[in-house]
Order: sequence, then structure tokens, then C-alpha cells
Amino acid sequence: MHKAEKSPCPPYGYYTYGCWPCPSGTPMISPYELSLASGGSTAQAFVGGAAPARLSLEYVVDDGASSPTIKVTTVSAGSTSTWEETSPATGYQMKSEFMSVEPGTKVTLDATETTARLRWCETFCC
Repeated sequence: MHKAEKSPCPPYGYYTYGCWPCPSGTPMISPYELSLASGGSTAQAFVGGAAPARLSLEYVVDDGASSPTIKVTTVSAGSTSTWEETSPATGYQMKSEFMSVEPGTKVTLDATETTARLRWCETFCC
């Protein structure tokens, strides 16, 4: 006798590590990036998709920087959240999946005497 197994996927509209029903086709993932060259002060972007996105940050402090800073601000549903490093370590730094944001979030990347890149992936149906 064959016993029917319950699907490991939650109900439609919720994404859990690769388990995402997509009634109109195939779930796809698209990478996005927001970059600031040293000397640039602010960059902004909109995070979309159909599932939460996990932000990763990479940065390098300029040689001889006197007061480097790096800041990521998110605004979603009227709520603001900020991650800031006022004395970042020298050399290449990476903060992998340090923040999760919902679709519809606006992100702002600010840096002083630092080159920085914010990355994330958005999930959508094709």
C-alpha cells in the first residue's frame, strides 16, 4: 500500500530555500548589486521579487583613510533599519547575508573613504 507523503513546501506565496510553488511557470532567481566607488557618497535601490532577500555587503577602506564609514539603511512598510560600521577594519571585508529584507524595501548604501558593494538575489516567476 502506498502512503501519500505530505509536501515539504509551505502554502503558495511563501519562499523557503528553494521550495516555492510558482503557478505561472518556473521560480527564477536574479542577482542584483548596488555599488559605490570611493568618493561616491550614496546609492539607492529597490528590492523586489516575491520572497525575502538576504543582503550581503563587501567593502574595502581606502589606504590612508582618516575616518572611514559604511552604512546600509533599509525602509519598508514605514519602518527604517540601519546597519553602520564607524571604524571598519582595513582590507577586504565581507558580511554575508547580514540582513534580510522583504520585497518592496528601499535600500541606501552610504560610504566615506570606502569602496562598497551591496548584493542580493530576488525570486520571481517566469
